[in-house]
Amino acid sequence: MARIPSPTAATQQSDSASAASWILREASPSETFMPPAPGTMMEHDPEWLLAIRHPGHGSVLLAERDSRQLPIYVHDGALSFVVGGAALRRIEIRRHVLTGNLPDWSQDDLVAILGELKDHLDRHGVVFLIGVVEGEPLWQTLQSAELRRHYHVLQSGDTDTRRLADLPGTYDEYLGSLPRKARQDIRRSERRFNDTFGDRARLAVFSRPEEITEFFDTVEPVSARTYQSRLLGLGVKRGHWIERMLEAAAERGYARCYGLFVDQKLVAWRVGFVFHGTYFSHHIGYDPDWSEWHPGIVLQTRTIQDLCSLSPSVQRIDMLHGDNAAKRKLSNQSRREGKFYLFPRNWRGTLLYASLGSFNMLSDTLSSLAARLNLKDRVRRVLRRV
Repeated sequence: MARIPSPTAATQQSDSASAASWILREASPSETFMPPAPGTMMEHDPEWLLAIRHPGHGSVLLAERDSRQLPIYVHDGALSFVVGGAALRRIEIRRHVLTGNLPDWSQDDLVAILGELKDHLDRHGVVFLIGVVEGEPLWQTLQSAELRRHYHVLQSGDTDTRRLADLPGTYDEYLGSLPRKARQDIRRSERRFNDTFGDRARLAVFSRPEEITEFFDTVEPVSARTYQSRLLGLGVKRGHWIERMLEAAAERGYARCYGLFVDQKLVAWRVGFVFHGTYFSHHIGYDPDWSEWHPGIVLQTRTIQDLCSLSPSVQRIDMLHGDNAAKRKLSNQSRREGKFYLFPRNWRGTLLYASLGSFNMLSDTLSSLAARLNLKDRVRRVLRRV
């Protein structure tokens, strides 16, 4: 795991007046919120979090001071003790999620908000920070002496690369922003697909509420046959969190999903949302029977052409968490991010912190050994064939 750089002495000092003035309260779906700032993340919009919250146990806390608001999504969850992809034990928690990418927030304010949040945690409560951008104020906050008086800090996984694509205006300009080899690979995949299927292939857009219903009806049976759905539970299906998100997004005009069809047969799909000039790409899948034609790459290039045509209302694609070869090929920007648990410094929080930290070290050691023996790739190939 990457080590968080230590801040300067000046940034370690927090503002006691600021700490006293931040108030946390539960947000209500009936209230009106301040419009989110341009370029903000969807997870920083309280109205959006309330719309997609779990109907049984999801809620939103608002940290407020003067005219500023910062939402924290609260839901029931579990800490999983995982080895080799299998969960050996799960401990129920109440997860308080704060999304990073907060370059305009001061370290003092973030320390104050997280300090205030500690008093709102029940015996199952923990704080989960996701998308914490390397070097930004929230990243530096994690080394604050004041914050560490309240919490044990444990990084979850490694610091990862988040891929993005800035759209300069036209598709050709976008291609020109990519490395030469990436452009050649993309054009080769497009040409091979077009030469074979030509006018038999089409791209469909799904955005309105009635179109989202059609999207689920079309995608769900194909998604059920994919590796991601069968083994990871990440497919497109009704009753899943992704249905809540898409329905809420369609009602607000945020949804923009795609389907790539050949002879009216769905071969690939993309789930995403347009919010304040950014297309957030949440999920991409394809029919495994079509893998030799690289339908995922073809789908993405065609959707990028569509998004370029929406300029200037769409200026960037955010490929979200997790890195892979396709994202590396299609991105022209990136940033480094991490995920962190904050366990309150009480007997239960200290026990969870020590147990999970020790277990993760053991799991990392076993994972490194498996990688050296090439066991991971062998197991993955077997699972994909199951």
